[in-house]
Amino acid sequence: MQLPDVYSYGSIFGYSGCDGPNYHQGDFVAMTMPGLLTLRFDGATPVFLSLPLRDRRVDAVLSDAIAGDNFGIFFAECESVVGFADIPPEISAPDCSPPSILPDGTRLLQANNYFYALAVRNGRFAFCRAKTADEALQKCRICLETDPEEVYKQIIDRYARLPRCPEPEYEGLWYKCLSIQRVNVYSPQDGIACRFTTPDRVPHRHMWLWDSMFHAISYARYDPSLAKDAVEAVLSCQRPDGFIPHMMRSRTDISFITQPPVVAWAIKEIFGQCGDIDFVRRTAPKAAAFLRWFLLNRDNNGNGLPEWFMNFDSIRCRCDESGMDNSPRFDGNIPLDAVDAAAFLLNDSECLAFLFGILKEEEERRFFESLAEKTAEKMNSLLWDEGLGAYTDRDFNGKLTGVLTPASFLPMLTGFCPHDRAERLVKLLSDPEKFGTTLPVPSVARDDPAYGDDMWRGGVWLNYNYMIAKGLKKCGFPEKAEEIRKKTLDAVNYWFEKTGTVFEFYDPDNKTAPWHLNRKGPQPVPPDYRKKVHAITDYHWSACFTLLMILNV
Repeated sequence: MQLPDVYSYGSIFGYSGCDGPNYHQGDFVAMTMPGLLTLRFDGATPVFLSLPLRDRRVDAVLSDAIAGDNFGIFFAECESVVGFADIPPEISAPDCSPPSILPDGTRLLQANNYFYALAVRNGRFAFCRAKTADEALQKCRICLETDPEEVYKQIIDRYARLPRCPEPEYEGLWYKCLSIQRVNVYSPQDGIACRFTTPDRVPHRHMWLWDSMFHAISYARYDPSLAKDAVEAVLSCQRPDGFIPHMMRSRTDISFITQPPVVAWAIKEIFGQCGDIDFVRRTAPKAAAFLRWFLLNRDNNGNGLPEWFMNFDSIRCRCDESGMDNSPRFDGNIPLDAVDAAAFLLNDSECLAFLFGILKEEEERRFFESLAEKTAEKMNSLLWDEGLGAYTDRDFNGKLTGVLTPASFLPMLTGFCPHDRAERLVKLLSDPEKFGTTLPVPSVARDDPAYGDDMWRGGVWLNYNYMIAKGLKKCGFPEKAEEIRKKTLDAVNYWFEKTGTVFEFYDPDNKTAPWHLNRKGPQPVPPDYRKKVHAITDYHWSACFTLLMILNV
């Protein structure tokens, strides 16, 4: 088992809700900082735990365990870290008073309305957080009786029970992605009765709609129980009218916009792996209610093609709802019949027709089968640009925008893209002036005036690469699908081996380290998300789609 062993800035270090209770609000989670070994625990005031190690061999950098030559640091529970080292660790908080030193040498620091205690004894140490000083000190006393090497063994045993990597060249990346998928899980809390997932515990933290569905599609391949939790957690925040918010801080603290309808797709994928018809019976009607809400509220011109809600007052982020926040598709600041909205609606309608067929609910099955066919007809007749050889958005006056993005390829995923049109889309994917970049598929065509490296204005995103490759296979172009899969995995693995992390998006030229790419503006050097959020590190859906691409499913 080749574990990830690159220590660098940007890895998330935290206790997984898969293993026991952890925190969503007031999370006790850290990020690795430059220089072996420094952990910055997140909070209004950052708290640092440092072991000044130099030139040590590193054997494992996991989300709950970092170990190497004569050192190790591990999460024992959600607010307790244990470890061993031949150099004693230190704690500090730059914006607070120095830690007090107790008679037994224990350090006690107050920050963020918590007490942080660090105790060292005979080469072992414990670092704990609590609401009171006495509780923090008591946790340390208990943890010092724990054998940190036994904690490490238990962590490694958990990874050993997970599926093995089917492609040995990506084995380190495989376990890194499994580690990312574990750490970004919360235990039941905030009115959510099951485990739920987040894009990244630092800095996003909350639960998001399509992110959680993407997480579930990947979890389904090795942990269907967790996959079901990820879906049902989101559905527990659904309004009575069917609306599902794009972001949820709790079951009741929700946003007012939604995200792409991919819920039924996730349910279908989970059913395909575990065959749990009771899960389908619980969730399919809720996915259907969401799609009906989407139809009722996102087709303002009544032509059968949905639009996204636009952030008309925003410059850098005009369409959160689409997921393509700052895409040049939306620079005109006008409502659009959106090709991706139509494709997602169509795909989820197909999935619901299948699910209601499983449930033997014929009326619902026929409704969503008919909806899929009607949406496909509208998409193919109104959103195809014959001159460009691609699908694009359409304004309410009937004019196609001509802006080419990965959304232009989503009709292939639905199976309703005519073969001759799919052939023309494949040509665009191979054209170096369009989408044939060193690392495909850029989030806007290279010859678009807006093309660059900033998020959805050129950056490469793994969710779209996966969906495009899947669509290519569905349309009869397996070689092109394999090319995109292999180039994507090689790039993700290259940057993982250099930086130790998996990123939110990547450079289409595959030259610039992702944390130096623009993200709604330039980044500071060196990267520091507390100064300005860079391409997210240990990003959850990137890990999910990396695993799915390694599995080649």
